[in-house]
Amino acid sequence: MTKSALTEEEKWYFDLHGFLVLKSVITPEKLKQMLDIIHNWLEVDESDLPLPVTRGRQEPCKTHINNIQYGHKIFQDLAMDTKILRVVAGLTMNAPRLFHYNFTMMTKDDQATGSFHRDDSGFKFPPDFRNPHNDYQSGNGQIYCSHLATWVALTDVPTNTGFCVVPGSHKSSFQTPDNLPVKHDPPTSVTIPLQAGDVIAFSTNLLHDASPWIEDYPRMNIFQRYQLSVYFNETGKGGYPLEEYRDQISDEQYELESLSKEEKVSVRRALVG
Repeated sequence: MTKSALTEEEKWYFDLHGFLVLKSVITPEKLKQMLDIIHNWLEVDESDLPLPVTRGRQEPCKTHINNIQYGHKIFQDLAMDTKILRVVAGLTMNAPRLFHYNFTMMTKDDQATGSFHRDDSGFKFPPDFRNPHNDYQSGNGQIYCSHLATWVALTDVPTNTGFCVVPGSHKSSFQTPDNLPVKHDPPTSVTIPLQAGDVIAFSTNLLHDASPWIEDYPRMNIFQRYQLSVYFNETGKGGYPLEEYRDQISDEQYELESLSKEEKVSVRRALVG
């Protein structure tokens, strides 16, 4: 079996809590470049966005920009960042596939409410069944997390606001209480303070949501989802890679988005680095 890329402390922490925080992954220079591009995409007319980049509003306080890696190479570089991919590989037995990638901006909204959720493929498994598309196991010095995400902070996220989780819930088998608040309410739920450039890697089976944003500046982050690379695309929506726009990404990015049983070039680089 392939040796895990995670340290023993990282394995212990992730198994206990369901997430890891990676500090100062993105440099200030790269952050400025990313934000300059994002601000332009937020301001231009939607018809002027470089396809397949699209912009939409999920709710009054939240704006999404999708498929950003096809719009600028800097976001391909982020997808293949060795500090991020080392952890992602360590959670997927060195076989990750990037299958979702977007930017999210959240603005202050006193009326906003959240609801803890787990992510899945849309197919609901009966009680007592494990979902193979979002499974979590550990043993023999390895972690198997078949569906995970990274949350890249482009702006500072103070304590008591932003990304909120219920630590350890990725292993819970019991019904979540109906009145569980999406806010900083330790020890049951916690928000994760971040500096711009920090990254959270978490199991999407972890109860999570965005707690109300209370700062005067917008919360900006990049969201990447990974699944085990040998899985079929169970959503039926096609998914990455976007063949029509194949010439807008590198061979390595195309490989990272593709189903494969072979170790990918970007992963190999992360493991060596």
